Amino acid sequence: MTLSQATWNCTRLMLNVALPIKAVINPPRKRNTHRFCNLQAIGILKRDGLRKEALLLQSGVDSLNEGAIWCDTGFKYISHYYNPHVGAGLWNGPDAPTECQSYFNRAVEMWRRGYREQAIFYLGAATHIMQDLCVPHHASGLVFNGHQYFEYWARKHYEDFAINSCGIYKIINSASDWVRENAFFSSIYLPTVSENAQITSIEKTVEILLERAQRTTAGFLHLFCKSVLN
Repeated sequence: MTLSQATWNCTRLMLNVALPIKAVINPPRKRNTHRFCNLQAIGILKRDGLRKEALLLQSGVDSLNEGAIWCDTGFKYISHYYNPHVGAGLWNGPDAPTECQSYFNRAVEMWRRGYREQAIFYLGAATHIMQDLCVPHHASGLVFNGHQYFEYWARKHYEDFAINSCGIYKIINSASDWVRENAFFSSIYLPTVSENAQITSIEKTVEILLERAQRTTAGFLHLFCKSVLN
């Protein structure tokens, strides 16, 4: 089964007909790993001396998190996959780097037009995809094979792996490249979190990849700030 980019563009238009800036179709879980990473990243920016950027993002954190949650509604998750070793998304269809770049560009455009709330909303959607590629299954084009359990375990234990500083900022200035870098990094961990993996293996991998997600989120948010403030 393949899903062409043209087909996905038409599908995405239908999914986006009513952009829910203030309401999300499905109520979010009380515990949400994307929201956790966003909040941690803002704190990391502040402690890394990037106070101006941290304050800007903190003022729009609700929109940031709404965008991150909205990004998983409907069938949008289809484009949250990317196998860096073959350069393809799920079912050889729309891929995460392209989708992330699209949301990021829209965020920058909205900001420059003066629509700050919408800009941060779309930034949240772009950030969600970048974070997803810290999951080995997203970086391998696998919907199953331990995918749900890995994300469930991370969501249940994420406070145990909170970090407070040392964001990753030195990745090429393209949103799509941040996705690719995370995909390359996380894909090698697939054997440690596949179905029937030992819990100790899953725990260690969550520690490594959740720390990576927090640090790259800080850098990704900083990239946006550089794009709109300079």
